[in-house]
Amino acid sequence: MTTLLTLKDLYVGQLIVRNDDVDAQVYTIGAIGHPDTRFAIYLVWFEGSRKCGSWIDFGGSYLPTLKQIERSLMGGRLASSKDITGVLSELAA
Repeated sequence: MTTLLTLKDLYVGQLIVRNDDVDAQVYTIGAIGHPDTRFAIYLVWFEGSRKCGSWIDFGGSYLPTLKQIERSLMGGRLASSKDITGVLSELAA
């Protein structure tokens, strides 16, 4: 069972999932608070060797289970703190 997170629970570098399915993608939070809304988080993940990212509303964010993390690794590696360093400057470029 996954744990629903509130905005105050979130931090940069945290792993989250967006649903409780065992095959859920595991994301790393790269930024919190979009210039237009403080309720948005920027998620970073890998699809194979390609780094991906997207702004999304924080609602519906859960702590991943160990099984979700294991299954997510089958599709690509997890984004590390090195991958999210400077993510906002990458977006501006």
